Amino acid sequence: MATETETLKKDIDALRSSIDKLTKDMSAMSESFAQDMKARAANKVGDLREEVSHIAGRIGAKGKQSSEAVEESVREKPLQSILLALGAGLMLAQLMRGR
Repeated sequence: MATETETLKKDIDALRSSIDKLTKDMSAMSESFAQDMKARAANKVGDLREEVSHIAGRIGAKGKQSSEAVEESVREKPLQSILLALGAGLMLAQLMRGR
């Protein structure tokens, strides 16, 4: 009976050791996975920032082109531009009074 008890104790110790090793391995795998996901997310954020920057640059260029087109139109037809601005102002004033 003493031999069976000793064998059982050894088996329990071996099981504890295996569980400890498994816990450490799982912890290391989880940490590795988390670091990998963090690196992937950082790369994705970098890609998105670059894309947003590119789009913002294109929007800025389009805005500048539109502004230049309006300026050119005003230079070519100043009287028409003044009348158009006056008309828009009058319409806006009427809309504001209606509130």
